[in-house]
Amino acid sequence: MPFLRVYSNAELKDKNASQFAERAAELIANKLGKPISYVVVNLSQNPAMSFGGSAENKGVLAYMESVGFKDKEGLVKLLTEFFYERFDGVELNNINIATHSILASDVAVGGRLLG
Repeated sequence: MPFLRVYSNAELKDKNASQFAERAAELIANKLGKPISYVVVNLSQNPAMSFGGSAENKGVLAYMESVGFKDKEGLVKLLTEFFYERFDGVELNNINIATHSILASDVAVGGRLLG
């Protein structure tokens, strides 16, 4: 039920996208108190993205959706720090996160609606 989509024009410092996704899933599950089995993380890297009007500026655009947020501000802070530590050359002011609370009745897992 928590879904994180991450887009960036920066390289991961450790070059390990799978480890990035797994660690992000752990952080989200722990912060939201949700089962990790429901967390989905997707990372897309595209050097053609621009931040502040220039593709030379490195940044992150993330969309975080969940059936409810216990501590949205805390989660945003945690994800911002996570992205800042893991992407090469990204400035804090170029880390953008959009959050969206979704209804359980609008989410299906394994072909069954959650609400």
